[in-house]
Amino acid sequence: MTERTEAILEAAIRDFVKTGKPITSESLYQLYDFGIKPAMIRWELNELSRAGYFFQRHPSGGRIPSDKAYRFFTERALREEETRNARGFEDVFDDFKKGARRTFVEDLAERFGGLSVGYEPERGEVYESGLHELLNRLQDDAITTSEMIQIVNDFESIPSRVEELRSWWEEERSWPRVFIGKSPFTKSVHVAVVASCLKCDDGDFLLLAIGPKRMDYAKPIRAFRFFERSLE
Repeated sequence: MTERTEAILEAAIRDFVKTGKPITSESLYQLYDFGIKPAMIRWELNELSRAGYFFQRHPSGGRIPSDKAYRFFTERALREEETRNARGFEDVFDDFKKGARRTFVEDLAERFGGLSVGYEPERGEVYESGLHELLNRLQDDAITTSEMIQIVNDFESIPSRVEELRSWWEEERSWPRVFIGKSPFTKSVHVAVVASCLKCDDGDFLLLAIGPKRMDYAKPIRAFRFFERSLE
């Protein structure tokens, strides 16, 4: 993939995450300067679609990022080492360090605009917040009522799943992790999960940020990295 193609792909995904509107060559041409005209941007989008990065709900409509596109997007975010955009989370992490874990999870849910889950195995405590906001955002993405019910039922199983997987996530050292669609913690194909395990003196703390696939992945990734480094 050329540098220009990567730039077009990343810009297209960012624009879709921000607006939720299908991607067109005309909108990209108006918003970004790739040094080429709309016809060439359209050709690039066609090639990216053939490669599996976009699909169209209607032949004449704009393009929607695929799971492959989101994985490309999150892999780039995971390679970033900077935590400058996590600076606003110091006050949130203060609650965590003081032991106010429920408040910590509630604040994260508000910041991320989705569902946040924290699991403290030593105390057997599960903290959840933001399910209503997540469901509202999924509704904006045209998720059907039956699919929504399946998602709610799926999320009710998260506490048992995180306990069943405890031996895996306690031993895992590569954090944060991003899952697009089905994950070890969720089975819905309509959501994404950013996960981290915070290594604390009083035991591990599993942290999940769950949102629609059209979510701002960089925010939880940078925040979780900030939390991890603050505990080193």
